[in-house]
Amino acid sequence: MKFEKDIFISYAHIDDEPLVESQNGWITEFHRVLAIRLSQLLGRRPIIWRDPDLQGNHIFDQQIVDQFSQVAIMISILTPRYAKSDWCVKEANEFHDVCKTNIGFSINNKARVFKVIKTPLKVEQHPESIRNILGYEFYSSDPSTGRLKEFSQQLGQQTEKLYWDKMDDLANDIAMFLEDLESLDAGSGGVSGAEGAGSKAEGLKVYLAESSFETKELRDSIRRELQDSGYKIYPDRQLPFVESSLIQNVESFLSEAQLSVHLVGESYGLVPEGTLKSIVEIQNEVAAAASSAGKLQRLIWLPEGFNPKEERQISFVNKLNEGNEGIEGADLIQSSLESFKEILSDKLSSIERANKKSMVAAEVKKIETKEVSASSSSGSRIIYLISDILDIDEIKPLEDFLFENGCEVVLPIFEGDESLIRNDHIENLKMCDAAIIFFGNANEIWLRSKTRDFLKISGYGRENPLNVKAIYLAGAPNISKERFRSQDSEVINGMGEFPVDLLKSLLSKL
Repeated sequence: MKFEKDIFISYAHIDDEPLVESQNGWITEFHRVLAIRLSQLLGRRPIIWRDPDLQGNHIFDQQIVDQFSQVAIMISILTPRYAKSDWCVKEANEFHDVCKTNIGFSINNKARVFKVIKTPLKVEQHPESIRNILGYEFYSSDPSTGRLKEFSQQLGQQTEKLYWDKMDDLANDIAMFLEDLESLDAGSGGVSGAEGAGSKAEGLKVYLAESSFETKELRDSIRRELQDSGYKIYPDRQLPFVESSLIQNVESFLSEAQLSVHLVGESYGLVPEGTLKSIVEIQNEVAAAASSAGKLQRLIWLPEGFNPKEERQISFVNKLNEGNEGIEGADLIQSSLESFKEILSDKLSSIERANKKSMVAAEVKKIETKEVSASSSSGSRIIYLISDILDIDEIKPLEDFLFENGCEVVLPIFEGDESLIRNDHIENLKMCDAAIIFFGNANEIWLRSKTRDFLKISGYGRENPLNVKAIYLAGAPNISKERFRSQDSEVINGMGEFPVDLLKSLLSKL
């Protein structure tokens, strides 16, 4: 469906009162700047709507709610006053409910509410319907005093730069959302059922760990570049601030990611309820456990020349540097931001190359499986005849018999790199219909290694059980061969006459 309006800005009136009488209020200036930047990104003027006459004593206007069905996106500008305003909270909740009656609250897993956090307030004070959505924080923390400062165009060069960086992030994300919405609408004649549909394939998924206040600007810079490169970034919603729920959420995000990135600054960071550890340390511990248990790769970055002063942070950094704990699966890097970005880029490229190789290998496997299936359907069976190089001449009668009885016989290779020989052996075990170990002149240690492969065959990635396995005893009799028995494989005695009947019985099981 098409919407009449692109954006509705929900805000508290007091937050738009100018500090200097001759200047515009923060919300008015935000509205003006956003409209210009979106026009530049979209190539058209966005339709942005807000109520400029809003007063704190107004009764909630149902006429506003009635128009929500024709609004694509809401921007909620969160402040302490917003959280205390029944009007503002009701706007957020009503928009959430109206979204569910048309195309849903999220499109391609992106929420239709964008939270702009102008003035810091605790997550539990956010309206419940939008509490789990990630916000755009228009404030920072002074490293020396810990005091929070709001971003503005009028409060100095540093906050002005941060304001424009954050505004650009917000505008780009909104523009991308609106373009996705338009492309879905153009492609399907509507966006019904669009949640999770995806307008393009997602790239590699990266968990960019939440960090302490003084590294947030650096984290935003990294996140911005990763998103511009097409990577999917987690967490993509607000992390809970209770230890047990936090750990569950981080574990869930990490299960989707192939790489986790952790920024360690001078401050220890915020400490969630129910623990004495910071959110930075908890995320690192959960990622270390995930890396030990799976294929998650990790990067931990310490800014060049940083000097942690807090005792808890010094202890945390020392554990990382000494490799005692929390370092599993990670490369620990202390460098400039630009150097770290280069390392991160190299790591991502390496993972992508490995992914491509895996995809190619998977396609080759599919082709091989089809070929084996075609061979099987035509009546031919593949038998892997395993022997030592000492028996290469002695196996010929058995090889000929199997071939003459309609079997494709695969022999091991003996020349080349040892790892390639081993890989070929495993691939043969994975694709064959039956496997026969020919035990003639080889020693018993060789035989034991091959029979152990039979026991481990499922671990090699074979999809179906190998039900036909045999040990063919050949050559001169000895005590070891005469006493040989197996519960797992059929034993065929070929030390005397050629065992035609036993072999035909074996083939009848294919």
